[in-house]
Amino acid sequence: MSLRKAFSTAAVAGIVAGGALIAAPTAQAATYTYIGIYPTAASCHAAGQAYVNNHQAVVYFCDTTTETGPARLSVVFY
Repeated sequence: MSLRKAFSTAAVAGIVAGGALIAAPTAQAATYTYIGIYPTAASCHAAGQAYVNNHQAVVYFCDTTTETGPARLSVVFY
């Protein structure tokens, strides 16, 4: 029963963190284009790096609430 409660608590925390990223458009600079939310900061950085690896002229950043929580990818296309 405690494992189930721990999982539920972690799921709720993830949903709240994701909601905070979506609900905070002021944290995103006006010149950046919102791309999407990724489950972790590492996957967000991998997605941003994929733009660079494909020789696209971009600058990207990942906005996170925690290192293990969801991350929002935003880019500037030049």
